[in-house]
Amino acid sequence: SREKEPRINRMSGYSSVESAESLPVAQSLPVEMVEVVAPGTLSAGYTFQASYNDVVFPVTVPSGGVLEGQKIVVPFTNHETTSELTPFAAIDTAPHGQWKDGLCSCCKYGPFHPSLWNAFCCPQILMGQILTRMRMNWLGSSAAEYDWHMTFRRIAIIVIVYFILSIILQPSSTEVFTAQDGTVTVINNEGPLWETILYNVLTVSFGLYTLIVMIRLRAAVRAKYEIPTRHCGVMEDFCCTFFCGCCTVSQMARQTANYEEIRAVCCTDTGLPPSMQT
Repeated sequence: SREKEPRINRMSGYSSVESAESLPVAQSLPVEMVEVVAPGTLSAGYTFQASYNDVVFPVTVPSGGVLEGQKIVVPFTNHETTSELTPFAAIDTAPHGQWKDGLCSCCKYGPFHPSLWNAFCCPQILMGQILTRMRMNWLGSSAAEYDWHMTFRRIAIIVIVYFILSIILQPSSTEVFTAQDGTVTVINNEGPLWETILYNVLTVSFGLYTLIVMIRLRAAVRAKYEIPTRHCGVMEDFCCTFFCGCCTVSQMARQTANYEEIRAVCCTDTGLPPSMQT
């Protein structure tokens, strides 16, 4: 019989091809074998998701584990429910009922970890990545697939626009000159009043947006992992976010991704390798 040309199917970084090697299977239960590419260096028994013919299906890593980019042949299970699985379940090994680590464990993975730099240099970017992992929109609410897929990009646009406008509208500085005779001259380079008002409104609005969405995100993470409040009662999410937003978003990033197995990436939609995207 004429040999088929391998058909390559891709879905956000995952790839699969029909296996050129036929493997024996039971006559009563035909199973199609496909070749998939491991999205990362994973241990045996680990489960990730791949896509074949636009169908998402789970793949369990065989004994011995796999290296990132390694190809393995696995059975293709075409079930309607597989496409509804949470794409990040494969990287979610956090315990339920408690946080994986402490609020101040920011340097757990070293001082150069991408999530740490995101948390302290631009926490809104890391917040957008966690919202995407949690399938939430840019307002911190549960969202349909077409919506949460755009969460990170929308937040990134908000951050870029904010920094551009803040530079343009930033109030003029005060200059102080001291003459040789000791005379001090103060020059206030004041701009128009509307510019100062607009700058203050922009700054407050951006801060409130970050605060509100991060509070909602932390509450959603606690609900998903069944983590009770331990301090400040119902105000715990607010207190953590308000007084230490950088530590809070860093803790949520570690809770929702297995950095022990999957490396962090600075600027992808989820803060994980492109092969782990949905």
